[in-house]
Amino acid sequence: MQSTMIVIAAFMAILRLAGYLTEPRLTPADIHRIVGAPGQLAPATVRQPVKVVTWNIERGVNFDRIASQLAAIDADVILLQEVDRFCRRSGSRDVAHDLAERLAMNWVAAGEFQEIGEGRSGSAGTTGQAILSRYRIDDPNVIIFTEQTRFRWRWNPAQPRRGERIALRARTAGVLVYDLHVESGGDDRLRQRQLDDVLTDAARQSDQRIVIAGDFNNSSDVQPSMLATFAIPKFADALPEGTERRTHVSHRHPIDWIFTKGLIASGGEVRGIDDASDHYPVIASLTAPQ
Repeated sequence: MQSTMIVIAAFMAILRLAGYLTEPRLTPADIHRIVGAPGQLAPATVRQPVKVVTWNIERGVNFDRIASQLAAIDADVILLQEVDRFCRRSGSRDVAHDLAERLAMNWVAAGEFQEIGEGRSGSAGTTGQAILSRYRIDDPNVIIFTEQTRFRWRWNPAQPRRGERIALRARTAGVLVYDLHVESGGDDRLRQRQLDDVLTDAARQSDQRIVIAGDFNNSSDVQPSMLATFAIPKFADALPEGTERRTHVSHRHPIDWIFTKGLIASGGEVRGIDDASDHYPVIASLTAPQ
């Protein structure tokens, strides 16, 4: 049985790597290009509090389950990581577009990686981040982290890919939001450098109300120093003290976070949803001070 599984895994790896020969070679600009429909819906006023959710949806493979759970959460702003676009494993969907259509929300998305071997019919598949909102989304931008594990993924037989980790930044609901997917394949030093890139960018902005959220992939050892790093520029953890914080099925410590500045957090939770992703959504209710 074990030998059969090894043969199957090797065959699948060969099929994935063959994508380097059969699929279009996207440029970095192609991979990180922002797509979406940011201004289809434009309510006149922003309701308070603003409910924000961040969720690594594991590529969107379990699309219907993810969509139904997001509908039940009824968030105003949704920050998603591992969002596939035209990948076979997720049904060749444009996952961000289809979720936004299902939920009647505006959306923008940008890729991190071209997923080699996941394209179909001569097209390329990508995965990255997406922001969905009830409100208009303005000034979307991609921040490419200065430090990367540049060769960590390129020839990975299980998941070959080209590209770089990013943060997706935009303004919506009166808030500047950053949607992060910090590197899983490096060490805590590299991850901190990527978080520093986001904090540096936030410090350059004139916005008073900021959310930094996503999948930080942090170890439990680095959690205290990471929290201290966010506290220096006066960012606060949005979830109440004592909240059950497990955000991943395989990690007892939290690796998904919502940090806020200039906003009052009035409640939050990690919602333990099964059969949707290997992460759980993190939810926070945020109010702008008067």
